[in-house]
Amino acid sequence: MVRFVKVGSFILAVFIIVYFFAVTHPTNALSHKACTSWEMVKDKSFMITHYGFKGSKSNELPVGFTVKPGTAKEVPVLMYHYITPKANNREPGNKSVINLEAFEENMEYLHDEGYYTATLEELEQYVLGEISLPEKSIVLTFDDGYQNNYIYAYPILKKYDFHATIFMIGSKIEEQTVAFDPNKKSFLSRAEIEASKDVFEYHSHTYDLHRKGFPKCGDTKSLALDTTLLQKDIQTIKAAGIDTPYFAYPFGEKSRQMIYDLKKNGYRMAFTVRQGFVKPGDPLIKLNRLTVTSKTNLPELLQHKVTPQDALNLNSSY
Repeated sequence: MVRFVKVGSFILAVFIIVYFFAVTHPTNALSHKACTSWEMVKDKSFMITHYGFKGSKSNELPVGFTVKPGTAKEVPVLMYHYITPKANNREPGNKSVINLEAFEENMEYLHDEGYYTATLEELEQYVLGEISLPEKSIVLTFDDGYQNNYIYAYPILKKYDFHATIFMIGSKIEEQTVAFDPNKKSFLSRAEIEASKDVFEYHSHTYDLHRKGFPKCGDTKSLALDTTLLQKDIQTIKAAGIDTPYFAYPFGEKSRQMIYDLKKNGYRMAFTVRQGFVKPGDPLIKLNRLTVTSKTNLPELLQHKVTPQDALNLNSSY
């Protein structure tokens, strides 16, 4: 009996060592599965030690809530990044780059079709079931804070009396405005941010964590997943003047612990890169968006003639 117990203990010890090695060195399919299962264990442990934390569950709507006739059943949140004239676009296959001509067509279509561009505060209230929005409502978002958003997008949006949001990487904000060169990547200055607040509202895309560097199961993920770094980063971007309850996940990557830290620091609503529309009752902390590229057929996308994921897959083929 004693011998059996010793053998069993030895086998268990070997299993733990092998499992630990697989988790810390995920170099094949089996070890990757072991690492993934370990992440699930850590996630469950976090939930046990943070009892009562709702995480990213759907929001409870008011009793008897219904979408009023003639109002929005869903709201598309469009996602843009970098804008450049077609003649200057050296990365036509990059889904984060859109030709200026295509962007202008998008905005002209939305204007001619009578779309209302909602603020993030209005979207939050809509998701909570506190307000209705016009049937043709849309939210326009830009990630990163490129200077071309001010040079190209701002005058077009202002022309149509549109409202939009820019999720800023705080460390990229220029203290002094730099001369714009369409062939070089440049970021917004504080003066440009102030000058464009009649069109844009500004929120966090982290201060300096929009970079890969967090190891997870053999992959390199967003540094924002390192919650030790995230805590400091949140304080830094707030001190830099971007102190709002709205956030966009770098690369769309998130974790339960990350969501916990965001909520603990006053963030109420956050956006992913998952393709889809936003509806009342959706989890505020992980809302869908729709990637728009130069080849996106916006009318078809908004009219459900093509699914968001199909549209994205089509765009990824060129």
